[in-house]
Amino acid sequence: MTTLPAESHPGARQARACVVALAGTRFAVEVRHAREVVVFDELTMVPLAPSHLLGVVNLRGSVMALVDIRPFLGLEATRAERQPRALVVESAGTQAALLIDEVMGLEPLDGLARREEDAETFAAGRLEREGGTVTLLDVGRILRALGGPSETEREAR
Repeated sequence: MTTLPAESHPGARQARACVVALAGTRFAVEVRHAREVVVFDELTMVPLAPSHLLGVVNLRGSVMALVDIRPFLGLEATRAERQPRALVVESAGTQAALLIDEVMGLEPLDGLARREEDAETFAAGRLEREGGTVTLLDVGRILRALGGPSETEREAR
């Protein structure tokens, strides 16, 4: 039997997405931006924070924002329940924990219909799947909207 290194294995470099559910709607995040799915034991509220900032959480010594992105996506906002489940995402050195309802799984990004740049949306594209369309989220744009560094600030680093 021959074992091939991961780089040379057919399909090893195929882009994939983590599919999650928010308010009964499926969304996807490219795996290169998804760090992990976590259930947090504790949440620290932040006085006078915007409504989408549910609080801050400690992930193995790293403090990060726990954010409800539903309003950014045109969905009804929710409150963090006990032991909130979140998808930790990262782009350009900025991390945040996005509140999710459920992880649906990993899927290949084949059949992706990219969207044109549109300042009004946080969608990078759409995936046509059995059971409907899955919106691919633009993690960089979401994190910038939450107060992450702009492209100009990143270039200055």
